[in-house]
Amino acid sequence: MVSLKYLISRVLNRDYVLEIRPPDLIIKDNNKYYVIRYLIGDEANYSVEEASPSLIKKYVNVYAGLLDKLPEGSEFKVIKKKINLNEITSKISNEIMNLKATIDVVEEPHIKQKAMVKLKILEKLYENIIRGRPITRLNLVIKIRSHGRDLDKCRDYLSSLSNIVKNILYTELGIKLKEASRREIEEIIKYELGLTIKSSLKTIVVETEKTASILPIPRYKKPLMEEATGIPIGYDLETGWPVIIPLKTINKHILVLGPTGRGKTTFLASLVEGLISIGDARVFAIDFKGDLAKLINSDLINIVEPRDHIINILKKPSFFNIVDWSLVVSDVLSNSLKLDHESIVKVLAKIFMAKDLDSVEELILDSDLSILSPIIELLSSKPDYELITKLIQENTLFNLGGYGSAFQNTYGGLLVHLYKKVSLEKQYDENLRVLVIDEAWRISGLRGLLELVKEGRSKGLGVVLATQNPSDVPREIIENCHLIVMFGSVNEDYQRDAQRILGLPPYIINKLSYLGVGEAILLNALDPHPVILKVRTPTTLSGSELYNSY
Repeated sequence: MVSLKYLISRVLNRDYVLEIRPPDLIIKDNNKYYVIRYLIGDEANYSVEEASPSLIKKYVNVYAGLLDKLPEGSEFKVIKKKINLNEITSKISNEIMNLKATIDVVEEPHIKQKAMVKLKILEKLYENIIRGRPITRLNLVIKIRSHGRDLDKCRDYLSSLSNIVKNILYTELGIKLKEASRREIEEIIKYELGLTIKSSLKTIVVETEKTASILPIPRYKKPLMEEATGIPIGYDLETGWPVIIPLKTINKHILVLGPTGRGKTTFLASLVEGLISIGDARVFAIDFKGDLAKLINSDLINIVEPRDHIINILKKPSFFNIVDWSLVVSDVLSNSLKLDHESIVKVLAKIFMAKDLDSVEELILDSDLSILSPIIELLSSKPDYELITKLIQENTLFNLGGYGSAFQNTYGGLLVHLYKKVSLEKQYDENLRVLVIDEAWRISGLRGLLELVKEGRSKGLGVVLATQNPSDVPREIIENCHLIVMFGSVNEDYQRDAQRILGLPPYIINKLSYLGVGEAILLNALDPHPVILKVRTPTTLSGSELYNSY
């Protein structure tokens, strides 16, 4: 701040004492103090789009009332910032040219196919950025002034006023303010003195045509567009801009909700190909119905079936001890066969201690073990856990379609536990690892799945779960999901569960009735602003028309 002090002193031809004590700038002139309190817009949780005329009038009255009560010289300021689209598009176009060169010279089929998928995604992303509506980035700055000979009294007075301003704007309008840090105060001063036209203050993105001078906050915040290295999942229906999930948020988990036929599986297929081709992730997918396997590009991921990769609950893997494997079997059987605790104890005792039962027939004829007859395939063959472990470390999709539900749920549950054990305890490369489960309601009650969701965040492992209703998933899992992609439905129970379990406000619930096939609401746990998007279809469905075919 020495240079700023010198500049101000030279401009005004007087010596001033300048000091920053966040969130205040303090200027001393002889024995008098002039104090400026800086507040910065941190979040806005309301939408003029949804507001009635009476609410809009309320917004205006709140601002007018606050300005009337604040001291002379107080300011509500909106600062327009530049978004460098040239830098974003240049980065994408360079990568497109590199991919085309790679495709021309590379001979390995799997590398060429991966590059071709990535090329198609990036070409459509580039097109959507060029065609999207103009957007603007804004800073909201509020300055409250006080002066007097007692510095402490000035600052106490400003603290009282700033608390009033923060409380009123948050309770009445849903605008969250924060007190400025030292760096932010310095940025604002430099900007106001004309020493810079750039600042690193927190910003909000809004369509240019929707900025409004009467309301120093946009109608709703738009997602950041600079995350060009993230995964494109679709485009904003209101702006045409691509919606991108940053790679760094994948390990915070994603929940996909929607009735049959609305687009969940299509979304999963496009997400998986994006994760592999752009994010270079290691994806392990469990497909209970076999629908996901039909949409996935088989050149990007191994598609395998249980008949070729045996699991036997009577034979524990070498990397499990007997106690841990017993807990796994107990967790899976209680979920898939709905066995009570007493029945599970009897089964485990016979399985792991009864030496006189040498054949499957003897096991099934045993009165305590006959309840396992629906999953006889998981008792009768020699397992190959070494091969399954290898598949877990690669891009693999297990297609469970065509098997009985008891077998599917048991096999899928065992896969989750094997994946959890291998992925969390073994050391691999630094690639992002992602578990994807379609029709996750089949095994959402597994204790092992909840543990994987909780532990995955700190281990760089993301979980993507797709299911039909919010009530299908335990609350603890929902609370650990950073992103929710919710497809529409006119079903009242579906909407009621969304409001009761997810805590969604009525105006979002109302939108669910009007969303078409392939249209969804993207909800971020840390951002109250939903995005209405058209999901991207995978390259296997749409060729070059990634966003338009469904």
